[in-house]
Amino acid sequence: MAFRTIHAQQVAPQDELKKQIGTIIVTPGNGPMLAVADFQARAAGLDQAVATFNEVLLADLRFAGIANLVGKSLYPKTRLADPASLKPEEWASDPVKADYVSFGSLLSATDAQGFLYDVKTNSQLLSARLSGGDVRDLAHQFADQIVKMLTGQNGIATSKVAFIANREVSLMDYDGYGARQFSRDGSIALFPSLALDGSRLAYVSYRSGHPNVVVRSLDGLIIGATQFKATTTSPALAPDGRLVFSSSKDSDSMEIYVANGDGSGARRLTTTRNAVNISPRWNPKTGREIAFVSDRGGAPQIYVMDADGTNERPLLSLGGQMDSPAWSPDGRYIAFTWNGGGGGYNIHLADVATGQVLRLTSEGRNENAAWSPDSRHLAFQSNRTGRWEIWAMHVDGSEQRQLTRNGGRSPSWAK
Repeated sequence: MAFRTIHAQQVAPQDELKKQIGTIIVTPGNGPMLAVADFQARAAGLDQAVATFNEVLLADLRFAGIANLVGKSLYPKTRLADPASLKPEEWASDPVKADYVSFGSLLSATDAQGFLYDVKTNSQLLSARLSGGDVRDLAHQFADQIVKMLTGQNGIATSKVAFIANREVSLMDYDGYGARQFSRDGSIALFPSLALDGSRLAYVSYRSGHPNVVVRSLDGLIIGATQFKATTTSPALAPDGRLVFSSSKDSDSMEIYVANGDGSGARRLTTTRNAVNISPRWNPKTGREIAFVSDRGGAPQIYVMDADGTNERPLLSLGGQMDSPAWSPDGRYIAFTWNGGGGGYNIHLADVATGQVLRLTSEGRNENAAWSPDSRHLAFQSNRTGRWEIWAMHVDGSEQRQLTRNGGRSPSWAK
């Protein structure tokens, strides 16, 4: 991949990149019209369950941003539970004017049947039997199947977010529900990093008395750990399972290392004197490049090197202080924290190919961006409410919403 070094005078106007990014997220007046009919309860005692299902499904599809959602006040009065009840012309014509309609029925709190129809052609696009988990999980499953059918890409409604709360690693659903403690080291946990496929999690723990990287499977079993008597920070898992992290284990400087997935075989990639090299992140698309932050030239800026440590070069050189680069899963963008371009620390987005930079946040202090698996959304930490909490937003900075309510830092997002 060819990289273009970005200097302050080369940054393109934000509205130009905003226009490009806007094509990723459906904005009003663009894209298909989707009606999301309320699911119907097919058994007694499911009133609250079906209400929760309908609320979650609508929220999932709204945040997915893959279609314009038709307001429910425009829907026909007929209850729609199965294809036999569907009259396509009612949904395709005024006032609904939908292209697609989703509907179905809740058979129990753990079982549902959902449908998606193209009402313009009266053709069934999707028939999905949903089971397992609870009603929230059923709604997430159906939302992801709709996204997959309409875009060809996997949705994020069933994905998970790792974060730090009360000095331990926690996991939650992508929308902030179901938070539960993951690590139980009884010490300090920092810098959680999920593998792209969500199967493993690396983080820094003081359980040994020194800050070391611990790698666990999602059932909590320890796969490996480093054993350094030094400062070690910011691990990240490569697409092929390797680890990259920053450590002072061999010098007074913080340097970048790569190791096997269990923490063994650590090999130093950077060599600097009196400098700090931190926050390494793989290009998840290729696994062949690593972005990191270094203050070797003065203020912390973003650099890139090949995965073997060669070909180090500045990627972003905009002045001010930069931190926490995060490469999108599709390899197209790098999100980062920067205190330039308008004051305060905020999440910015760089298009790697064009060199354009867009500011995404403005309220409070905002740091540590993490990409959703579909490269269409970002999680981050913000203190805009008075303390650090986890937030999420579209890749263009719109639809910012708070995920945690009891504190949270350093999000990582995966399937």
